[in-house]
Amino acid sequence: METLLGSSTSPAETGSLPEHGRAPDTVLEELRELCRDDHDYAGGTVFNSICSAPLDIARRVFAQHLDANMGDNRVFPSLRRAEADLSAMFGELLGHPGAVGVATSGGTEANLLVVLAAVRRYHDRHGGSGPARIVLPESAHFSFDKIVGMLPVEPVYAPLDDRLRVRTEELTRLVTADTALVVATAGTSEAGAVDDVPAVAEHTAALGVPLHVDAATGGFLIPFARELGYDLPPFAFDVPGVTSVALDPHKYGGVPIPSGHLLLRDRADAELLRTASHYRGTVDHHGLLGTRPGAAVLAAWAVLRTLGRSGYRELVKEVFTRRDLLLGLLRDAGFTTAMEPQLTVVTVRHPEPARLVDALERRGFIASVARRYGLLRLVVHWHQTAEQLRGLVDAMAAADGPWEGGRA
Repeated sequence: METLLGSSTSPAETGSLPEHGRAPDTVLEELRELCRDDHDYAGGTVFNSICSAPLDIARRVFAQHLDANMGDNRVFPSLRRAEADLSAMFGELLGHPGAVGVATSGGTEANLLVVLAAVRRYHDRHGGSGPARIVLPESAHFSFDKIVGMLPVEPVYAPLDDRLRVRTEELTRLVTADTALVVATAGTSEAGAVDDVPAVAEHTAALGVPLHVDAATGGFLIPFARELGYDLPPFAFDVPGVTSVALDPHKYGGVPIPSGHLLLRDRADAELLRTASHYRGTVDHHGLLGTRPGAAVLAAWAVLRTLGRSGYRELVKEVFTRRDLLLGLLRDAGFTTAMEPQLTVVTVRHPEPARLVDALERRGFIASVARRYGLLRLVVHWHQTAEQLRGLVDAMAAADGPWEGGRA
């Protein structure tokens, strides 16, 4: 079993606190040694990550505000204003400028907060402290596996279709008026699949059941891709019945890690998350974390104002063009894609995908396996060039050739 707990893989012996400090140049040299095996997004070797290097304006803002603390509103009043501005901009992008927003560390925290609110709402309405039933796709992000282990919920999973989207009719069959929460996904992390949110929402809205959309992957892709004419369903507050959306600016938003955001249609849902602060002048908390970096919030604010809708449209246009190039290169090299991708994750059928990933890694390329589906998983991002995509497929062909059984 893979684990980092208790391990030390650093080539430098840095595992103990030195009695006397070292010269900065010495420490920086040790740091270079520590990071020697890391990959640079710009190097053309990273094809497994939905994150990328942040934009230059984001780097500059983040570096200038390393001491900014979202947990201290008196010292840093700008952060609450920036969070409110971000919530308004995100809300407008997602069809509800009046949405209530909470800055988070990412999609995992946003999903956790939504389930927490659902549990509290369920107990308020039904009394008692038993498990609250939530219905979600089998493709739901593994953050929900963590959440199920932390909160008193009973998860019920709906099966997927042949494009790895939730089977709407099966999901809606599982939803009753006593269901505490339904989850849909707008861009699964393993395959980039987008669930039919309007069809799900029609059923949940009729029953008065909250519907959360995990758009951590697709939130910065789908709105602009739809504006460019790509055939993708609406997924956010422009769909009646969607009550909350999670999105991650640190994925396709060009913002440094950690940067996530939870948007809620109804302010009453935000009240379910309120925790009183013990400190004078500090706004009560709605997120999980207390002391937390405000630099990412300011960086996100700066990036959105720098790019605007047209800037994001151009970035999304470029990344979809590269995706289509990769599909053609794979086809020409004799590889078979598992399905037509909706977003920027390309899945490839192969008899031994893990072995192919290992062979690619020996050649310096980082790909991944969608383990639940047994597929090779390639993520297209803006840090890749056309030439680098060709290099990846050439490496796949070279790695694949000698194996018994050949390509799928």
